[in-house]
Amino acid sequence: MPKVWVEKAEVFLFRFQLEKPFRIALGTTTEKTEIIVALHDNHGRVGWGEASPSALILGCPPDSVLAALDLLIPAILGEDPRRLRHLVDRLDRVLLGNAAAKAALDLALHDLVGQIYGEPVWRLLGGSFAEPVETDFTVGIDEPEKMAAEAKALVEAGFRAIKVKVGEDPKKDVARVRAVREAIGEGTKMWIDANQGWTRTQAVWALSRLAEYGVEFVEQPIPAWDLEGMAWVRRRSPIPVMADESVHSPQDALRAIRLGACDYVNIKLMKAGGLLRAKEIATICKNAGVLNMIGGMVESNLSATAAVHFAMSEANVVFRDLDLGERPEAKLVSRGGSAIRNGLQVLADPEAPGFGFLEIRREWLKPGRTYALGEKMRRGE
Repeated sequence: MPKVWVEKAEVFLFRFQLEKPFRIALGTTTEKTEIIVALHDNHGRVGWGEASPSALILGCPPDSVLAALDLLIPAILGEDPRRLRHLVDRLDRVLLGNAAAKAALDLALHDLVGQIYGEPVWRLLGGSFAEPVETDFTVGIDEPEKMAAEAKALVEAGFRAIKVKVGEDPKKDVARVRAVREAIGEGTKMWIDANQGWTRTQAVWALSRLAEYGVEFVEQPIPAWDLEGMAWVRRRSPIPVMADESVHSPQDALRAIRLGACDYVNIKLMKAGGLLRAKEIATICKNAGVLNMIGGMVESNLSATAAVHFAMSEANVVFRDLDLGERPEAKLVSRGGSAIRNGLQVLADPEAPGFGFLEIRREWLKPGRTYALGEKMRRGE
């Protein structure tokens, strides 16, 4: 095979307004600014990646993602993108943390490598076959009757699992979950996510009352830093506990499991820094007997497609929170990739190389900065 290297990187901004404000215990999101990265190799192929900034969860607003990319991108220019682990490790040596920026580059590299080899990313990650992935749909915090009506409409649209955001006032949270359960019936799976909103005692109080509504698990009931408290809640909770904001890295997963803080771990590509580190988290959890969810932030359908490929490749991921990028304003990929049909995330072409993007709405992107390989580097001087 001819020599391959990363020739150029383009960085774009993608801003979109949410059709409906999305409210969780940490705050309300009305608009998003995503950072989109395109990596070009010396044969004209382009790999696409996305960073979803989050000041509250990831510690990185858009400006800090852009600043991080200024440092990270030069570390991969001129390098063979097929040396994935080497490059991802190099990014960690260049800069501590900044997982969202690293995720954008990790995703773009995987997409590019899939195109080089003519293979879909799910197969590169070790998957044996691609089949539609069942996903939940999340209902944001609102008045109980409004949440119930939204959940009922989602079930009628084909979703078989509903995630209910809670974490504000525990008594009202109980009313929210009760209303949703009454609306969706007993046959639909229900998960709840407190997004760190409760104290230890509030969590135990609420969970002891929510158990009767058939809740499968609760995500991150208390603050992310309090793993000992998570273990305390877990020992007293009739509902299994899933770590989300407490686990960003493989090392975080190991610590949470050792402390007995969780029954499950939610993996997000933006927390982990991309697909390679996400696989490492899943491997730790699998060997500890802890199952995983794959989830995401408020993202476009570009990174949602990457998460679908991950879900197809990893048997330890049995819960899927992949309602990402499904709203019209977030559909940056106009052809190819993945989309939700009847409660399932489905790839347009499971055998398409890379992530299978056929068309990106470039007119939605605001140009940022271009990083090009210097002439001396091209000549190997």
